[in-house]
Amino acid sequence: MRKVSSVPGVGPSTIEIAFYKSGERQAARYVSATTVHEEALERSRWVGLYWSASGQVQRENITAGLPGLSTLEFPLQAFDLEIAGQSLHTRWDVTGAGSRAGSRPGAREAVVELRHQLRPVAVKVITRLDGTPFLARRLEITNLGKAPAAMSRVSPWSGLLWTWKRGEHWGELPPAAAGSFSLGFFDGLAQGSEGNFRWEALPPGWRRLEGTNGHSGFGNPFVLLRNEATGESAVVSLAWSGNWFAEFWSDPYRDLSNRPERGLNLGFRMGPAGPAPLRVIEPGETIITPETHLGILHSGMDEVVAAWHAHLRASVIPPRPKGKEFYTIAGRVVEEKGMWIQREIDIAADMGVDAFMVDAGWYGDEFGGWWERRGDWRVGNWLPGGLAACRARCRRHKMLFGLWMEPECIGPKSRLLKEHPDWRLQMDGGRQSSDVLDLSHPEAAAFLRREVVRVIREHRLDFFKIDYNMRIHEGGQRERGGFDEHEGWRHYETLYATFDQVRREMPEVALECCASGGGRNDLGMMSRFHYACESDFSMFPRSIRAINGLTLFLPPEALCYYHNHMPVAHQKADLDTHLRVTLFAQPIFVGFGAQDADRHTPYFEKTRRYIRLAREFTGRIIGGRPAVYHHTPDIGLYEPADWCVLEYGARDRSRGFAGVFRLANGSADYVLRLRGVDPGAGYVVTLDNSGKTFRVSGRELSQSGLRIPLDAANTSELVMYK
Repeated sequence: MRKVSSVPGVGPSTIEIAFYKSGERQAARYVSATTVHEEALERSRWVGLYWSASGQVQRENITAGLPGLSTLEFPLQAFDLEIAGQSLHTRWDVTGAGSRAGSRPGAREAVVELRHQLRPVAVKVITRLDGTPFLARRLEITNLGKAPAAMSRVSPWSGLLWTWKRGEHWGELPPAAAGSFSLGFFDGLAQGSEGNFRWEALPPGWRRLEGTNGHSGFGNPFVLLRNEATGESAVVSLAWSGNWFAEFWSDPYRDLSNRPERGLNLGFRMGPAGPAPLRVIEPGETIITPETHLGILHSGMDEVVAAWHAHLRASVIPPRPKGKEFYTIAGRVVEEKGMWIQREIDIAADMGVDAFMVDAGWYGDEFGGWWERRGDWRVGNWLPGGLAACRARCRRHKMLFGLWMEPECIGPKSRLLKEHPDWRLQMDGGRQSSDVLDLSHPEAAAFLRREVVRVIREHRLDFFKIDYNMRIHEGGQRERGGFDEHEGWRHYETLYATFDQVRREMPEVALECCASGGGRNDLGMMSRFHYACESDFSMFPRSIRAINGLTLFLPPEALCYYHNHMPVAHQKADLDTHLRVTLFAQPIFVGFGAQDADRHTPYFEKTRRYIRLAREFTGRIIGGRPAVYHHTPDIGLYEPADWCVLEYGARDRSRGFAGVFRLANGSADYVLRLRGVDPGAGYVVTLDNSGKTFRVSGRELSQSGLRIPLDAANTSELVMYK
């Protein structure tokens, strides 16, 4: 089946799904934009045959000899599954194949149905194509037996990514054979390490990454792989919010003179992690795995990021509700009783923001200790008029009204814990050591789902923020059918279903994902939320370096930035630089200082100016889903670096802006060659430090560039063009 569509950021694109016989093998072909992937049943194993980043569909006689590696030597299976202690990498029969419409407009799904020859298990291998160069793969696993089936391991997608054989290249040796594959990943498990993207050469053998906090961050199940021999790049990401692993195998025979017939090979597997079993499947029950997103491109970094963002926008991150494509926010924890929070709303309105969020501390039987009383989601009597009065005050100021909630938690002093102690997460058959609800408990799961929906609906919210400040690490277990089942899988089944319901029933509500900052910015959450927190550690230069790294993964409209969240943030850079970071994500101002402060001083006037700039220029570009140009993509958070330079441009190249941030003292100027301009057009350029505006050609901006003189660390320049 073939469909021609147009994907923003990719252009006209083709989707093709075909099922055929490759020799005696039953096979499937998936074509989306320039990506081609084929799979087949090879001696009862469902394996990948090849990938193409150019749109090339191999001839039938070529495909019949692929993958050209032994399934007895290499883990070539296209998914990985273990049930009841048995690895189900082999002994499959194909029982059906077809295609259908996807859940998002323009997407198609290929469905290959398999049945195991020994175990009473059926699997549907579902591959989603959306017209971008990326495919998404999930499994539907059905227990056909009469007894519970314990699933101990699953990778929705695995197998071979690249192979290089000298014989196919007329004896040519690939460049950099000893370091043929590079791995780029977010290297961070601790809070505040969000966005620390770095590269390393993959060694021969196996390399494993994992998230072990009990949630997906502060690193992320997202990797970039680079084939140094061909120049191709692969992006792989798992849509999962709990513990996870990613493994990459590279042929240990890296010396081609030793085993030249083997070539250079790279494969992977990625999936949820935890003590087995991950999930007990009841007789007749079908479970759905998280999706793995995967594509291979032959492009530079800007083009890879643009295609990846186009995929996320096309069929992962939900589009923002109309009228909420971008808005500036002020948000405060309830720090005082009485009218304090309402005065904060008045101050935010005076400063010119679009929205106000009541953060933690609005609930419970007693004031104070917002951490201890999580779970009691009833408005405290210390708020005069309750949240209804806060909402009404926002409405009078023509501001949006939002609210914070941490629905997965059960505080140690909460009424909820006193009434339902058995709802608390359990480890080791009874030990309770976490303030987290056990969502494998049906009543606790029903409570969470009911309370989230009630809070959003009852308080008539315009936007809603979820938080999750827990580190449960290994996580909990619950006895089920004689097995000690890991709680994580059912936890996220419940959480995902809850926000699927919220989006279905209240599509006008914008949703923010937060977890101690960016602790859960994975595609499992981002397929249900509109934007996510960059980090709680929001002070320069970590702030802009984190945004610089995170936008390799998420587009800018899917990030929010908490300005002044850290009390010392104002000391870390000059005022303009401090405020300019707010222009590179949706800004959330953590209040505006003392309530009795004079708000006509230069500090506040400049803050108002940047809020206006975000509303009138930079925010419109971000809300229009811009192209992102990483002039310094590899600096991470901690590596020594002189500059961080980030540019956002409208996709029609009509306007854009760039931040040039000096990170270290030095005398050399930075030459900024803008990438979001049309060489054939003319532009009006504004240099914000001096306020100077001039006209110049796009050709000169992109080739000769602009010389930006900054000689002191922690200073910056803002360049705007239209």
